[in-house]
Amino acid sequence: MLHHRNLIPAAILIPILLSSHVPGDRIRFAPSEGSSATKTFENKAEFTLQNMKISMNGQEPPAKPEMEMTITSTQKVVVTDDYVANRENAPKKLRRTFDELGNDVSMSMKMQMMGNSQNQDKTTKGESELQGKKVVFTWDDDKGEYTKAFDPAADKENLLKDLEEDMDLRALLPKEEVKEGQEWEIEVSKLASVLAPGGNLSIVPKEAEDAGANMQMPGMSNVSDWLRGALEGSATGKFKGLQTVDGAKMGVIEIVAKISVSKDMTDMVAEMMKKSKQPVPVEIDHMDVDFKYEAKGELVWDLAAGRAHSFNISGPSHVNMDMAMKLDAQGQKMNIDYGMELSGSTDLKLDVK
Repeated sequence: MLHHRNLIPAAILIPILLSSHVPGDRIRFAPSEGSSATKTFENKAEFTLQNMKISMNGQEPPAKPEMEMTITSTQKVVVTDDYVANRENAPKKLRRTFDELGNDVSMSMKMQMMGNSQNQDKTTKGESELQGKKVVFTWDDDKGEYTKAFDPAADKENLLKDLEEDMDLRALLPKEEVKEGQEWEIEVSKLASVLAPGGNLSIVPKEAEDAGANMQMPGMSNVSDWLRGALEGSATGKFKGLQTVDGAKMGVIEIVAKISVSKDMTDMVAEMMKKSKQPVPVEIDHMDVDFKYEAKGELVWDLAAGRAHSFNISGPSHVNMDMAMKLDAQGQKMNIDYGMELSGSTDLKLDVK
């Protein structure tokens, strides 16, 4: 009988010991089906003009203008995601409500040429037709991608084209269980979903006449426009350990990235110019943008909820623009080439409720 009595506490103890080895601290995407999360992304970029060159009909102007320019861009995106159904490490069906979409871009410019000075301060606000709408992303096993549809149905298919489902920063997660201090490589090609979450959110200037200003003001365009190219560089994640936030256990990941991308934006800028009310006909020959970014950040992952709790990443960024256009002003044709070099910083923050 004594032998059987000893089996009773052992029977109770074994499940407890086994449970202590279950990877409950594993950082993975696993929100409960039927749950929802409201995500607030705030992106701020500041650039200062470092160098500018300009030529007209192949010749530098007789008096080169002296210019100072500062550009500040702030973008806020708020979405509510309903996790309708899941597959392994990703949603199978997700309903997204676009609660708030917009940006503000301010440019301050001072220019002196031949004794004359000109100051210009301009602020442009952006908005999106997606605001207030719901989009359902459904995984198609055969195609290996998500289908996208408005809920309820809407005749705005152009808005769906470049939307992306992942706004959970899954690209930053380790592919297997990691220990404190362990590092892993992050696929650089997938960082666009982190730095420009949601893809192209169709945020455009409210006023049509402001559309033409986009080509002169880096930051006016969606960041996703720059990043939908061939990203190059390196990125790593490092598990820093666990911490408790508001009574919940969180995993902390340090992110370090150094990326660059070159983008031909000729077609996009040409289309913007067509929509703007330009008094002088302009033909865009080419518009190339090189973007470089060195960043460090921290992802805080809610282990129980199986999704991000917060994220921040920031660091110095650099932009080179090279553009050529043709003007026809009152019968006088002119070819203009100009380049701009800007440097500054880019900061992205995410809070999830």
